[in-house]
Amino acid sequence: MKKIILVFLLLSMGLLTAACGDDDSENGQLRIAVGYGEWESALGIQISETFEYLAEEFDVEIVEFLMGGGEDGLAAVESLLAGGGIDGIIAITWDVARQLTADRHQVPVVTALQFPSEAEIGSIAAFNTFLGGVIDDEFWAGYQAMRALYLSGSRNVTWSGLTTGFSQSHDDRTRGAMHFIAENPNMNLLAESYTMGLWHEDVIAFAAIFPEMDGMAFTSVNIGVYSMMEIEGIADGSVRIAGPDIAARTGEMFEKGVQVWSCGGQHATAMIGFAVLYNYLMDGTRIIPDPLTPIQRNYLEITSFEDYLEFAAVIESPLYSAQDIRQLIRYYNSAATFDDFVRGGREFSLDNIRMRRGN
Repeated sequence: MKKIILVFLLLSMGLLTAACGDDDSENGQLRIAVGYGEWESALGIQISETFEYLAEEFDVEIVEFLMGGGEDGLAAVESLLAGGGIDGIIAITWDVARQLTADRHQVPVVTALQFPSEAEIGSIAAFNTFLGGVIDDEFWAGYQAMRALYLSGSRNVTWSGLTTGFSQSHDDRTRGAMHFIAENPNMNLLAESYTMGLWHEDVIAFAAIFPEMDGMAFTSVNIGVYSMMEIEGIADGSVRIAGPDIAARTGEMFEKGVQVWSCGGQHATAMIGFAVLYNYLMDGTRIIPDPLTPIQRNYLEITSFEDYLEFAAVIESPLYSAQDIRQLIRYYNSAATFDDFVRGGREFSLDNIRMRRGN
């Protein structure tokens, strides 16, 4: 009888231990919310697929939510955190009101791709729950776009930007482009226009007013630019264009010699934002020493049709492997430092991806 009781007790303890183990595993899984405003866009899909990969590799649950603007954006964060269970947030856009909400629920926040405005970052960074941000170097993007036109031989150029003050990233691209022109007085800026994305209308106006125009740069290139250039009869390489973002027919325009510069790969920046947050969630490491100053990263730069083909190939898979990300997390690599993040951002390129992948 004693043996039967002992066996029963051992079995009970084993079952209890197994049950507790299951509970620990379930309760121990981190839940990270990712907020973005355009999940159905090409970039939104890439970001979503990237976080699916990270979720599987790091055994975390990713909760995607729609990051709207104004009161809707604030309500989305309130609703997300009201139910509890969110361990951290990676946000594409962020402001003081949303930071107040996150702080009230004691949920740490990292921003990625975009950084709070200069007017708000001081107040946001004062909260202990704000861990800093990771962004693409937009000044560099604007500078490189204008430089590419210069290297292609263009000397009479125009600039089309987003309405000033609407987007810090577009404003920084403009600053970079104007800085290059200031450095090169033999490049003639014929005109500059700032609208809410109506760059195709700029193509019409500039083509009509400036027959000497041989280059156009944009804070973002879209399909409308290509279509209007064809309608105006300047999509033959006589007028070269440059600007961030990949649109339908970008590859075709590079092949024709119409486009001389572009860039992309922002979802890699979201992966680095994950590394910043994961560092903190695992052992409290604040990898960014000054939350007022974001980590800045280069885009993947495209300067030829061959570059475009390589970009199109690598963009279909995560731009960093799980092992690459683990090397940036002190829980896995005690030697990881902030300098590794900064250096990695500056080295990011098609050549860098080729080197890391070994082909």
